[in-house]
Amino acid sequence: MQSMKQLHKDILLASSQSIDGEGLEFSKIITTSNLKHLRIIAWLLIVCMSILILTQILFIEKSRLIQGIKLGPYIIGIRAIFIIGAILFIFSTRSIEKVTSFHASYVPAYLLFNLVGFSMLSGLIQAVGPGIASSYIMAILVAASFVYLNQRETFILYSTSWFVMSVMIWRFQPDWVIAASAFLNITFTTILAVVISYTVYKNQVKEFQSKKIIEKQKEELKSSNDMLKRLSYLDDLTNIANRRYYNEYLERTWKQALRDKKPLCLIIIDIGKFKSYNDSFGHQAGDNVLEKIAVCIGGSLNRPSDLVARYGGEEFAAVLPNTDLIGARKVAERIRKNVEELKIIHPKSKAGIITISLGISCKLPDPNSSTMSLFEEADKALYLVKKAGGNQYALYNGL
Repeated sequence: MQSMKQLHKDILLASSQSIDGEGLEFSKIITTSNLKHLRIIAWLLIVCMSILILTQILFIEKSRLIQGIKLGPYIIGIRAIFIIGAILFIFSTRSIEKVTSFHASYVPAYLLFNLVGFSMLSGLIQAVGPGIASSYIMAILVAASFVYLNQRETFILYSTSWFVMSVMIWRFQPDWVIAASAFLNITFTTILAVVISYTVYKNQVKEFQSKKIIEKQKEELKSSNDMLKRLSYLDDLTNIANRRYYNEYLERTWKQALRDKKPLCLIIIDIGKFKSYNDSFGHQAGDNVLEKIAVCIGGSLNRPSDLVARYGGEEFAAVLPNTDLIGARKVAERIRKNVEELKIIHPKSKAGIITISLGISCKLPDPNSSTMSLFEEADKALYLVKKAGGNQYALYNGL
């Protein structure tokens, strides 16, 4: 998570540099929000300026102020420019769903256009009567409240509009007392607008950061929960699936095979004379054997959908979805051979090394059977292998 200072720095450079991560995301959010607000303002300007132009045209000849009649066309012209600018802005930002860095430049450009325009309009109105620059004050306060600008943009835009407004006041207002009063009004209002703009923008940064912190906490919590869930499904010693996950997976694949009408095979694996190995070499050596054989069995399964799990003690289980007896025999023989090639010494074994026994069962699931029948058949096949001396596999043909 970026610090607020770093995030703020990234956002300030967003108009001239390529940024990534949270800074870019924040820039897109702010730009989208600004464009939406400015589009609403643009529509309001079109309506208001149209009404004001119409009113001015209808009543300009009834005005008793010579200066008002003289400057009337200029005022109408500026208002017409507002309408044209608003129409162009609305047209150019009609697809703000996909905001780009190019769209970001529209915000300060259009805002500067309006603020300078209102500065000129208010200055001309000053020459007509002793107004208090109400148009400029309204424009700059609306901008500060509804458009999110960083410090650099705030300074450039508001200082420029203040400068233009100041020039217009002293140029067109002949009464220096009225001019001084208007100048003080726009100065205090501009300072207030800067404070409002900074506060609003800062709150947006804090809100964004809080949102990202909450999102990160949710992701961390989800990751922790996922990790705990994975750990609850792993065997502590061998780091393969435990019996709990084996039961869930077997049940799930059984239902899938029933829907797809595909065969499902189960291989039960038992390490030969494992108790005597523990008695001879100790439990630590026995644990090492379990780990090696778990890795060996897992390496013998080629498909992602195949599962190896520790069933309990020295027994393992391999679940083979969408596999027939021929495929299951190949897998079983590969497992048996790979374990044999580990050549783990076991003096009390008939072969002199650790070997395994495997019982195989394959079924085409039907509504009248269950996973329990699949296991019982594989267990019966395993019993036959162990009775025959081990180091081989036996099939229980359920198809």
